[in-house]
Amino acid sequence: MTDIIVRSTEGCDPQPDLLWDSLWNPDLGVADWAIAGDDEALNRGGLRATAALHTAVILCLFTDRRLPDDMEHPDAVGDSWPGGAAFVDRRGWHGDTYDVRDDLGEGEMGSLLWTLERGTLDDASARRAEAFASEALQTLVEQGAVARIEAVATALPIAGRLELIIHLFSHDGAKVYDQRFADIWTQTIR
Repeated sequence: MTDIIVRSTEGCDPQPDLLWDSLWNPDLGVADWAIAGDDEALNRGGLRATAALHTAVILCLFTDRRLPDDMEHPDAVGDSWPGGAAFVDRRGWHGDTYDVRDDLGEGEMGSLLWTLERGTLDDASARRAEAFASEALQTLVEQGAVARIEAVATALPIAGRLELIIHLFSHDGAKVYDQRFADIWTQTIR
């Protein structure tokens, strides 16, 4: 992974204050906090805080956004509660139930990429992944962290996985983020 320099020549506001870096682990399909290395003498063994934009991208993409009520759930049959009532987990970050401020232009956190996990792996699902990723990352544009987003997804049916490439651009058109998520989900054979 290369160092990411965000808006270094624009003279605009500093990067969002996200406190700690997170790293995506493609083998496990999860993110975790990054530990400071030996090069950070004053923080050795602590949590690293040097890649705010990368952390923001991971949080935006891989936090499960709550499925809107008007959108069909991928597990439409669902499970049953005792007594026979149907239950469908619409997921979502618990903080969105009480901490979304419409008056400040805030929206729900995360993406709907998780809804693709049980679907057919084809070009249509790749286009949906691009749309979900772009929608989730739009908050970075609204906050002024980047000017433009490009999300490119590729369905690899033979390998049974979906890949996603994210490009983010500054206001002067320079590419400030270029990350390939090689396996955002793996299709299981049923």
